[in-house]
Amino acid sequence: MAEEPSSSTTSSVQLPQQFHAIHGTLVQLSENGFSAFRLRPSHEFNQGLVFSSRSLKDEQVFEVRIDRKVHSWTGSIQIGITTQDPATFHPAPPPNALDIVNKSWVLSGCNLFENGKIIVEDYGPNLDELSEGDRVGVMRTSEGDLVFYVNSFAQGVAVSGIPQTIYALVDLYGKCVEVTVTNHRETQSQPRPLLSKIPITFFVSSLKPIFLVTSTALSSVVMDSNQVNQEEESCSTASTPSGALQDRLRFHHRCGTMVKLSAGQRTGERRRPLDEFNNGVVMTQRPLLPDELFEIRIDSLVDKWSGSIEVGITTHNPVALDFPSTMTNLRSGTIMMSGCGILTNGKGTRREYGQCNLDELGEGDRIGLIRKTNGDLHFYVNSRDQGVAASNVPNPVWGVVDLYGRTVRVSLIDREDAIKAPTNEPEEDSPVVEQLLFHTRCGLHAAVVNGGTTGHRPNAQSDFNHGVVLTSRPLKPDELFEVVLDKVVLKWAGSIEIGVTTQRPEDLDFPATMTNVRSGTWMMTGNGVMHNGLTVLDDYGTSLDRLGSGDRVGVIRRSNGVLHFFVNGEDQGPAAGNVPDKVYGVVDLYGQAAQVSIVTPSPATPLTDSSPYPSYLYPAPSHLLAPLVSPTSLADSTYALPTSSSSTSASSTLIHTDLSFHKLHGRNTTLSSNCLTASRPNALSEFNDAICITSRPLRPGEVFEVIIEKLVERWSGSLELGVTSIRPENLDFPSTMTDITYGTWMLSGSSVMQDGTITRNGYPLDLDALHEGNRVGLLRHADGSLHYYLNDQDQGAACWGVPQDLYAVIDLYGQCAQVSLVHRPLQASGIPPDQQEGDATPLDSTTSELASGGQPHRHCHRLSPHCGRAITISDDGRTAKREDKDFENGLVFSLLPLQPEESFDVRIETISQRWAGSLGIGITTFHPQEGTVIPSTLSGLDSAWYISGSNVFQSGRQFLASCLPLEHLVVGDVVSIRRTVESALRFAINGRDLSVLIPNIPHGAYVVLDLHAMVQSVSVKSIGKVGSLPESLATTPAAAATSSVPAATGTLPLSLSQLALREAMQGIQSAFSSRFGIAFSQQQRFHDHHGRNIVFKNNGQTAQRTASYNQGLVYSKEPIVPGSCFQVKIEQLDERWTGSLMLGVTAIPPDKMPSTPPTCALLLKRPSWIISGRALHQGGRKVRSDLKFDLNELRVGQSAGVHLSQTGHLHVLIDGFDCGSVAWVGTSESLFAVIDLYGKTAEISTVSLRSASTTTSTPTTQPALNEEKALRESSNSEKSLTGGKTNPHRSCRYKLACSRFVNIMGLPDAYLESEGSVCGCAQCFCEQEGTLNKVGEEVKGWCRWIVRNRRSVDKKDGPGSNEKWQTAFHGTRPSVVRRILDEGHLLSPDLNVWQRTKAARRSSKGNDGESNGQLLFSPSLQPATLAPTAELYDPLHKKIQRGQVVLQVLVQPGSYKVRKATSPLNALAPLAPAAITMGGSVTCSSDPAHQQQLLNPHAESTAITDEDPAIFWYTKERGAAIVQALLIKLDETASASS
Repeated sequence: MAEEPSSSTTSSVQLPQQFHAIHGTLVQLSENGFSAFRLRPSHEFNQGLVFSSRSLKDEQVFEVRIDRKVHSWTGSIQIGITTQDPATFHPAPPPNALDIVNKSWVLSGCNLFENGKIIVEDYGPNLDELSEGDRVGVMRTSEGDLVFYVNSFAQGVAVSGIPQTIYALVDLYGKCVEVTVTNHRETQSQPRPLLSKIPITFFVSSLKPIFLVTSTALSSVVMDSNQVNQEEESCSTASTPSGALQDRLRFHHRCGTMVKLSAGQRTGERRRPLDEFNNGVVMTQRPLLPDELFEIRIDSLVDKWSGSIEVGITTHNPVALDFPSTMTNLRSGTIMMSGCGILTNGKGTRREYGQCNLDELGEGDRIGLIRKTNGDLHFYVNSRDQGVAASNVPNPVWGVVDLYGRTVRVSLIDREDAIKAPTNEPEEDSPVVEQLLFHTRCGLHAAVVNGGTTGHRPNAQSDFNHGVVLTSRPLKPDELFEVVLDKVVLKWAGSIEIGVTTQRPEDLDFPATMTNVRSGTWMMTGNGVMHNGLTVLDDYGTSLDRLGSGDRVGVIRRSNGVLHFFVNGEDQGPAAGNVPDKVYGVVDLYGQAAQVSIVTPSPATPLTDSSPYPSYLYPAPSHLLAPLVSPTSLADSTYALPTSSSSTSASSTLIHTDLSFHKLHGRNTTLSSNCLTASRPNALSEFNDAICITSRPLRPGEVFEVIIEKLVERWSGSLELGVTSIRPENLDFPSTMTDITYGTWMLSGSSVMQDGTITRNGYPLDLDALHEGNRVGLLRHADGSLHYYLNDQDQGAACWGVPQDLYAVIDLYGQCAQVSLVHRPLQASGIPPDQQEGDATPLDSTTSELASGGQPHRHCHRLSPHCGRAITISDDGRTAKREDKDFENGLVFSLLPLQPEESFDVRIETISQRWAGSLGIGITTFHPQEGTVIPSTLSGLDSAWYISGSNVFQSGRQFLASCLPLEHLVVGDVVSIRRTVESALRFAINGRDLSVLIPNIPHGAYVVLDLHAMVQSVSVKSIGKVGSLPESLATTPAAAATSSVPAATGTLPLSLSQLALREAMQGIQSAFSSRFGIAFSQQQRFHDHHGRNIVFKNNGQTAQRTASYNQGLVYSKEPIVPGSCFQVKIEQLDERWTGSLMLGVTAIPPDKMPSTPPTCALLLKRPSWIISGRALHQGGRKVRSDLKFDLNELRVGQSAGVHLSQTGHLHVLIDGFDCGSVAWVGTSESLFAVIDLYGKTAEISTVSLRSASTTTSTPTTQPALNEEKALRESSNSEKSLTGGKTNPHRSCRYKLACSRFVNIMGLPDAYLESEGSVCGCAQCFCEQEGTLNKVGEEVKGWCRWIVRNRRSVDKKDGPGSNEKWQTAFHGTRPSVVRRILDEGHLLSPDLNVWQRTKAARRSSKGNDGESNGQLLFSPSLQPATLAPTAELYDPLHKKIQRGQVVLQVLVQPGSYKVRKATSPLNALAPLAPAAITMGGSVTCSSDPAHQQQLLNPHAESTAITDEDPAIFWYTKERGAAIVQALLIKLDETASASS
């Protein structure tokens, strides 16, 4: 074998490395092959493998830079080498680098893997912690050693004996989205010695050879700065056009009035960004050359303004230009990209351009443009071409940037310096930063000593305030100002306060406390944050009042203006934004804080732990890793879990879970081993105050288990173990766990306790009898029961009704002195895919795959070969094309059913302008086979849910309207359909959600496409999920649970590991079990604890108040389970009092209530939410008073209740109608319903769950329905119908039904007035007698809403005229009302309800062939009721609602003609012609003669009076009518019969 050329040889030039053309299925390479980008980073986390284009040479470093990261996943970049040629991967590389088993070495996190198995733990820095701009590389030395580099630092030899021929590989995994090869410009890579050989490194430039010298030779290293500058100049001009070699792009010195240029005029910054938002235009100093890239990087943003950067070109020379305030004001020779559109000469020419919105870009993002030689203008965002923005662009043009709105600072970048990270440091050379000291000028009772490093209150025992001290100079960006508490005086309350201020110490009039300063001050006090004396954050972080001597507290202002506080080195998170750059550090020695000293500042962020990496990335000690399955339980099981081939694999397995003990704990507790071990150090002198809690809530199906490591014999009692809903930050950590009085379930000895009270004695497990080495754990089952385990053996259910999202809590009490967490590296932990945080791999595999440990493969979505007769399937089932001669028969089906959390994406490839109409997309249970007759359109499918046009249909029947119309699709648009875990459908176009949700989709449904009319061909672009679910999981949950996991044989219960696998299967089944409702027949009851004036009857199902108007509190007997409701019916009212029923929920169990309950529900102070009248009270304080219902209006026989959704939202139900969410209450705590029989309410009774289900949705379908309502533009389900002069004490059922009909029509609240609505039902009509307006008699039987019209109504016809606009009525269809209100005027005649059919259109033409179809009105309501009865499907009540819709309009006088209909419209004959329902659309009768009678009467009369009910007004002027009101009339008989 020939020797490699020496590194000193300069004659042989080594070609730069690029990425190989073979890569992962989701990877997209740049044009030059030096950058790689993972598509759909927020939806996919893998399939991002890329390789080097050629094999690596010895001593050649292959290095990439991280350009972009997202935070949707865990895990990040992986890098390594493989001996396999990338060209041999067929059809594509594996989804993950660790899946390459043919001689591969991969660094993932901080561990090294060989052929997918870990061989080195904790090798070096954690790659998951790298940020954007960091670099990572790999190299094979001439000795065959493998070395990795992080930011050019060698991490030492990872492994030896590497083969000669290797290829570099990089996995864009998890958070890592985009990388770029950084060493492709080096003509000869220099070998970089290892840190273990040369301890001191000296780097000249990240793009130049790296010089490493020893400490003895450091003085001899001299770099010629002139030579380096010359090399940089030659490098920078190498990639620019030849004509610009001597004239590098920079900004012109003439610019906007608020712009400051720096960095050799290559950086532009807008002055006073918080006060000014415009006058920030900058231009290039010379015209752009053809094909020359003009690119800038956003360095700084502020969040005060709307709008952001604008980039483009102009033909104006900056020398002669009078710079405008914004470039959009320039009306000639200018093309700008603004937001997501293109502006030409200040006017919008393209509304939607590219795939990026400039207003959404962040700091570090890049924007560029190129004028091609053919005159086309292209824009680039982060190196991705957005397409042609304009053509025939003249020459010459200058590049222009408008620093508008949020954008403060930008820098010009070239291709070779694009890797440089943005910086906010000043460009000028700064002197050495002086030491941070306290200023000698300080508060009245404070003094600065020790050379300015210490501040104290000399008389701390006699005074507690006037102790403010400031730093002597402003803080630098990213400079930490940290102090340590030297002395604490316990005499006072309160303690240290720390923050920043813009006040100079020389000018400040020092106050008693800094919270009194009302300008330019941000302070952390207690556990909150105050700005200018006002509290902006209540529960921000660790309370400063609990700190003692030796504790540290600090503050840092980031370069982006975000303020962070630190307590003992732990970042408390962002506290404020837009903090000015010139701020002084300030400390208030208040209360207990008597003396502080400055800790040496650090320019970097302090670490939150003594170790440089998070604790969950450290491997646990071998004795903490329990075997996956105990030998006994494994022998008794009928299946096997994944096990390792070697006995030592368990001890060398990296812990992939982040579960550990929280840093907050009892005062006698010490944590070690990265918070995996808890101990009581003084175990022989202290026996309590040793409570520990987990760092996060337990996930569904997650086992919490500890091993007993140390016991002492001195005390009685031992370990106590349980779960709690209390967050660690809110837990007071009492001396023992038994003192926690709410939200806690625990085991103490053999007694089961809830909230400090014993609920059960004699549990099989006795924690006081444990021995060292025993393992004890707990697991919450899917049925809500809590089980304890001893050495993997289930001890049975200890308690029931335990909610989810609980923290495990443990008390090292008495004999128990030390325990350690036991982690089980089981991937089948029962964690649903959307809740996994510790691993980016979704849990979606079959039972056999879980049992064998196999890795399922990903599959591309494909189309079924059985399709419509006009369709041709090609490209291996990924492309479908319809013959152009046929506009229908274009149904196409997916090959496989759509799985939960799976998206099916299709791209429009070709469009035919010959036809009208567009694509239809949905889902169906119909799947054709060979010989199956396929319908011609979607409406012919018996079981299908789909979008067609702008409406949503179910089996050919319309039930939702007014979504984004599909007729506007163009070539390149991507239409997506996604199935959620709740078995609901969502639709999107180019990633934009259409706000349409279809619930309760059956399992096993296929995607169906209708290539109708203009859409001629589509291609499938989506990729299926990992694996597929077995059909057994489509059965009921009980059947699936018994069939998927076999039961243990004999008398032994399931082991802990076996049960974990079963919980994993149940976690997967939950994706389908949500569609199965559960019917309950038991009656809800009240709790025995109640108010003083309450007596129960009917076995606790009826509550009666016997005296007074208060003392009537009652509670539900059981907590409200998420997804369920609690309803009561009013049986009796006492009209002597005012006020009425109050209802809500509380987190206080009724057993824990005081023996004397509060007099009314509003006095409940603990976590409680009470609705009274129209107001919502939280913890006794009113938080809302704008509810759309009034409980004081409830009458005898009506029902009211509360519903808790799966997402933790509290809904109010009135007569079974969901009135919408009133508050978010969460699901972490058990909530009990609270009913207050107050005022008029004298007696109530509970409503059974079965009867409630007839009027409300089941718990399993409620989340989907809630999501459907949330997607609507309306904030509440029903409109407020309390307007008018109706009886304020009565709620009309007919009004509620009509408002539900309006809600189904999809009308937002913004279009309808909240007040002034009128109901014309028989009962309301009688109550309004004598108060109705002129048309009041006509609206009898109708409900009317006032419309908020955007058009201004001029009541006068012209100047000097007193002629008013006249009221008329116009019948229409529900599906077009939204469009009418959107456009502000009535639809054209072709879209009118009277002319929907072809026969009607033919009949409306005169002899001359011209259309005589006009807009029709009637001066009275009766003729307008000829509008046919429409049918809308109500998904809440699962029935069809039938009703008529009429618009009350104002018609301009003189704009219409009057005609009399030939048929007696006011006769006793039926008022509406027969309606035909076709595909969900309502049409009129197609009888041409009838249409002719209505639209073209033979005689025209002008003598007819407006009061004649048998006349019509007609006009062709669409602007002559303004919509005034909406009228609805329901056919209750037809709706009830359906």
